[in-house]
Amino acid sequence: NRYRWGSCTVNNNINFNWRLIKAPMFVIDYIIVHELAHLIETNHTPKFRNIVRAQSPTMEKAKAWLKENGQLLEEAI
Repeated sequence: NRYRWGSCTVNNNINFNWRLIKAPMFVIDYIIVHELAHLIETNHTPKFRNIVRAQSPTMEKAKAWLKENGQLLEEAI
């Protein structure tokens, strides 16, 4: 399953899913960088991915963690 962990609106408001508080710090860092990158590059273009990768060296590890464990964050505290 895919979950929305963060979003960046057309007005540049950034929102985060409160359940991220249960994620490891490297995952939280990745999500923050991902959303901040949308302030520079709106779409998920190669440029966008390069921005995120440059600022979040654990990007692939974080994405893998979310794919494997994201559903656990949705469970009751």
